[in-house]
Amino acid sequence: MTALTPSLAIVAARLPSPPASAELLDAEVSGDTPDWRGIAVPEHLMERFARRSDAVPLAARPIAGGQIHLLARCPGFGAVLLDAWDSSRQRWRGWLVTPDASYADACGLVVEQRDAPADPRAGLVLCDMPVTLAVTDLGACLGVFSQERLQAARWLETHGRANAATAAPGVIARVSLPGDDYALTGTPLSSELGKDGRVAYRQLLRQGLQQLQIASADAGAPQMTPIKPANASRWLKIVTAVAASVMVVQSAWLFLPKENAVVGNAEFRNGGSGVETGVRTRVLFRADATEAEIRTWLQREQLEIVAGPDTLGAFTLLSRDRQKVLPPPGPDNPLAVINP
Repeated sequence: MTALTPSLAIVAARLPSPPASAELLDAEVSGDTPDWRGIAVPEHLMERFARRSDAVPLAARPIAGGQIHLLARCPGFGAVLLDAWDSSRQRWRGWLVTPDASYADACGLVVEQRDAPADPRAGLVLCDMPVTLAVTDLGACLGVFSQERLQAARWLETHGRANAATAAPGVIARVSLPGDDYALTGTPLSSELGKDGRVAYRQLLRQGLQQLQIASADAGAPQMTPIKPANASRWLKIVTAVAASVMVVQSAWLFLPKENAVVGNAEFRNGGSGVETGVRTRVLFRADATEAEIRTWLQREQLEIVAGPDTLGAFTLLSRDRQKVLPPPGPDNPLAVINP
């Protein structure tokens, strides 16, 4: 591909900060059953709710290049846009993704309307922060990029730093790409110490990746000072708080995987001091099933989630009753498929 010198054209003014509190409607709400959608719900939040709802069917997609997946071990921290599978290392290469489009720099690719459906937790692809991950590091799918958009991320990783525009934190701009395409991105980082919050933001993200033991795919990336175990949880809390600063909607039923998960129908024994037996069954929940619906059903059926989601979005359920038979999927339970 022919390298182009990035050419910026400002198409969006400085991004506004979300309101500190919801604004109440001027009109009085009347009637016994008011519509909650019209009560103290700002428009920007309604838009996020709609985006979250539209992206729900993507959650259980089998993993493939061009998809955006949550980081399974810490979904509140961020996600990753998958680029290509490295068969020699058995790992995916991709780029870190956060909700925070206002932190875009010249290598950041802003997720926009043409990428829909996309969960609002996928707002910015940090093309200057490539990572490598195992399949087990990947959680629910948040969105799917076209090949053209995936190519834009690759181009920004290679050529974004050549952008000679003036540093302007919080400003989104349009950059020309090969083939008469374009991308919405940010301006270069400021070299003045303490003048650009995006610099500290990236430092915190790199600390978080280190704590999560997610390797950088950039050979030229600066080496971070190792985090002492005593401070590890504090760092991760700080990073998660920053990365989730505009993340409004959480996944309704994302459960974190446990190590040494056993899948399929199988008896198991606890290797501890006592012996426990039971039956494990692998299931897929409906994409529209809520966390409350799943939890209520699990309690009623006396089941536990002990692993998942795996690469297909399936969970492993444990019944301590060895004769337990799951009811078939239907309107009275959140099951979609048993033993997918």
